[in-house]
Amino acid sequence: MKIGPVEGTPEEVNNFFQNNGLNPLDYFEKPESSLQTRWLIIPALLFVASFVLLALVGDDYSKTKVVLFLSGFASSVWLAVCVHIRFKTAWGAGAIIFAGLLIMLVALGVLEPKQLTEYYQNEKSHNK
Repeated sequence: MKIGPVEGTPEEVNNFFQNNGLNPLDYFEKPESSLQTRWLIIPALLFVASFVLLALVGDDYSKTKVVLFLSGFASSVWLAVCVHIRFKTAWGAGAIIFAGLLIMLVALGVLEPKQLTEYYQNEKSHNK
């Protein structure tokens, strides 16, 4: 076992701390418990439910569509925050928010999947 410049068995390291008047608990912290899986599943299920309901709701229910869109996007943000807390990745969280927004816009009828692929192809050809 090696802790900084101190190397030895756990008993030797403990004795080193005690002989020098140090408390080992002052130097060691318990690792944070990772976020439980249910906190990833709940917003994902809410997102899927909002997406499906938004895709199925007719044009006559504009206020309902707005509420479903906002709840779906909010659940994707919630999922992104949970992913960031659990996996410590800002890129993953940003990608989830962006993908959630695009998916909800498609479900709302503002964008069509064909428009997304055309936009992607145009951007790809401009970057060459």
